[in-house]
Amino acid sequence: MGALASCDFPLLKKWKDIVDSNKIIGFIDAVLCAFAQIIFSDNSFSGLVLLIASFLVSVQVGVAGLWSAIVSVAFCKIVGAPPVITRMGVHSFCSTLSGIIMGGLIFVDGIDLRFFVFFTLSSLFCTITVLACSHIFSTWNASALGLPFGFTTLVFMGAAQNMGFVSQAETVIAHSASTILPENISAWNGGEIIQSIYSGVSELLGGTEWIIAVLIGVALLMSSRIDFISAILGATIGALTAMFFGVPNVPILIGLYGYNGMLLMFVLNGRAFKITPKSYILNLILAGMTSILAAWMSVSFGLVGAVCTAFPFSIICCLMMIAAPNMNLEYRPAMYWGVPETVGKIKEKAEAKPAETNA
Repeated sequence: MGALASCDFPLLKKWKDIVDSNKIIGFIDAVLCAFAQIIFSDNSFSGLVLLIASFLVSVQVGVAGLWSAIVSVAFCKIVGAPPVITRMGVHSFCSTLSGIIMGGLIFVDGIDLRFFVFFTLSSLFCTITVLACSHIFSTWNASALGLPFGFTTLVFMGAAQNMGFVSQAETVIAHSASTILPENISAWNGGEIIQSIYSGVSELLGGTEWIIAVLIGVALLMSSRIDFISAILGATIGALTAMFFGVPNVPILIGLYGYNGMLLMFVLNGRAFKITPKSYILNLILAGMTSILAAWMSVSFGLVGAVCTAFPFSIICCLMMIAAPNMNLEYRPAMYWGVPETVGKIKEKAEAKPAETNA
């Protein structure tokens, strides 16, 4: 079975044909797709944009993410994980994300040998967790989404607090303990609201700058216009919910309450569930709910020097997928996911020709 390209983008299908003819290029494509799957896409060009954006956040973030992706893809090939899924980046994006997020929080003194050993081990741990969760969640025709990523960062950032290369003050105060600081903004102005929204988008790669949000937006437009709109809506709902309930301003301004809402919209809005007026309204409500979980987890995780990462959106989405048989919504299992524009067609084709799909 050849490499897949679920989204319609110029030259992508031709690139995927080239990927089929060369193992080295195929490995590179799998690494790029590991970055692309951060936005739930198999568009290698979107992955390239996100890779570049990660280096703009910082060299450490870019190197940690890239190295983690390489280690994860190599491990999947060595142990014989399903090749097509590996090539699409599904098995490796959690490792890539864990590298990106932790790369911006630890090893503040620079890159050395311990850096590569640490991210090799974290990537292997995360990939094994992904493979295990994939087997477990297949029982419910569901996906573990970012749970392996969240678990890996929780374990390894917690362990890093007892090692000599982490700045606990920067880790805890800037990203976790800020959630319990007393200062609040009583009246948010337009500029602060806009900053909270674009920071929520850029936080996907551990950044806060507007240029990172722009590049993520470009990557999204290259893959799916529906996802682009979902990103804006999800980040907006997440940030506004946190503001409404009086969450301290610092974590909102740096995007910690926007990106989970954005990720939830990616999964539920057109992938896991067919878009209808009922599902759309429900998804927006659930995007706001991610901020409630994030508010609780930020305090709890901050006690061990970790961040809640993607746990809020993953938990809610997993519950929705498992509960799908008891809801009157059209559910699409993760095996059919591409971009929202093509999920329905992929599902129809697979159901019409199951033997060809499984070949």
